[in-house]
Amino acid sequence: LEGARRLADGVAGRDGLGALVVVDPGGATTDVHSIGACEPSTPGVIRYGLPEPHAKRTVEGDLGMRHNAAAIVDAVGLEALAERAGIGVADASAALARIEADVEAVPQSEAETRLDEALVRAAVDIAVGRHAGSLETVYTAQGPVQMQRGKDLGDVRWLIGTGGAIVHARDPAAVLRVACADARTPAELRPRAPQIALDADYLLYAAGLLAQVNPRAAFDCA
Repeated sequence: LEGARRLADGVAGRDGLGALVVVDPGGATTDVHSIGACEPSTPGVIRYGLPEPHAKRTVEGDLGMRHNAAAIVDAVGLEALAERAGIGVADASAALARIEADVEAVPQSEAETRLDEALVRAAVDIAVGRHAGSLETVYTAQGPVQMQRGKDLGDVRWLIGTGGAIVHARDPAAVLRVACADARTPAELRPRAPQIALDADYLLYAAGLLAQVNPRAAFDCA
C-alpha cells in the first residue's frame, strides 16, 4: 500500500502518476489497493456516507490462487470456469484436485496452465468488483437520485498488476483487463480506460519499505 501511495502521490519536487489501482492475487488472498480521492465522476451523483480513504486496501481472504482455489471455483462454478479456460470439466476438476493436494504446485500441463489463468482472471474480477464503489438509484420526495457507495475508480489513470499469478501469466494484460468497467454491469464503478502496467519485479513491496527511510529513493525505485 505504501509503495502504491508513493508512486501515485510522488515526493517533494516530483509528480506521481496520479490515481491508480494495484491488484495483487496471491496464494492465500487477492489484495486490491486504490490511491486517490475517487469522488463521483458523473454530475448529479451524491456520495453516500463518510469519505473513502485516499489510500484504500482490501484483502479478499477467499480468493487465494492456492489455499482458496476451491472458493474461487465455488464463486464462479466449475463448469463456467472450465469453459472460460477452454478445457473439459474433468480436466478442470483434476487440476483443482492437484492444487488442493499441494498448494505449492505449479502447472505441469496445458490444462493446468489454462485453469490457473481462468482462476486468476476470476480472482481479479471478483476482488476489484468488491473493492470498487457502486451506483444505486434512491427514490426521494424530489424524485430519483443516483447515489455512490465507495470509491469511483472510473477515472483512475493506471491499473497495475503484481504478484506471481499475474507476472507469470501468458497474457498479463488480458488478466488485468477483466478489472475494467463492463457495459454489462454499469453500476460497478471500475476503471474505465486505465493504462495497464506490470510490476514484474515486485518493486512496489520494496518501495513501500524503503519509503519509511528514504521517500525519494522509494519513488525512483517504484
